[in-house]
Amino acid sequence: MKKDFAVIGLGSFGRHLCRELNDQGANVLALDISEERVAMVAEFIPQAFCCDCTQEETLKKLGLTDVNHVILTMKNSAVSILITVLLKELGVKKLTARAEDESMKKIFLRLGADEVINPQELAVNDLCGMLLNNSVKHLFEITDQYSVATLSYTGEKPSQKLLEMDFRNRYHLNVLLIRRAGKDFTPSGDDRFMPGDAVVVFGTNDAIKTMDKQIR
Repeated sequence: MKKDFAVIGLGSFGRHLCRELNDQGANVLALDISEERVAMVAEFIPQAFCCDCTQEETLKKLGLTDVNHVILTMKNSAVSILITVLLKELGVKKLTARAEDESMKKIFLRLGADEVINPQELAVNDLCGMLLNNSVKHLFEITDQYSVATLSYTGEKPSQKLLEMDFRNRYHLNVLLIRRAGKDFTPSGDDRFMPGDAVVVFGTNDAIKTMDKQIR
């Protein structure tokens, strides 16, 4: 069953979040006061609307109480605080707010936010993994195309040797380190993935997704 999300705020973080949730099969409602930002997201999200979410009547008309999870991604804390108060008064099911520091995190929690995220500490795919149970645990964008990610090896037996799997030549992707039983080490070509390993890789986002599917 698809999960329904509303993303309010379509800056870089919000747009990337919308795309990842959509790519992973979720129903997404994308909202922003900027027509330009909405137009960018409307290219891949069917339900993208330009509106002022600081207006209570607007939030009511959008039917956000029927959405499973509302996520506020704006940098403007004052606007987010107002929208948080309005959404809690409306009775939304679950609300996640964005905070840039610990003091703002405390404020949002006191206002009733169920979760608070800091994009500097929690990359978009980490959030998607939390929401959608993806095996990609962390992803840190280096550029629009390249990232460092932590993947989970879910095989029941040891994998082939890394030299045989040849990720570098097949996908132009580098295995930076393996985290096993709480210890990190840089693997050689003779090493194998073991059940429960966390694998830190660097490469294009597409290559990371391909490797993630291969080692699940």
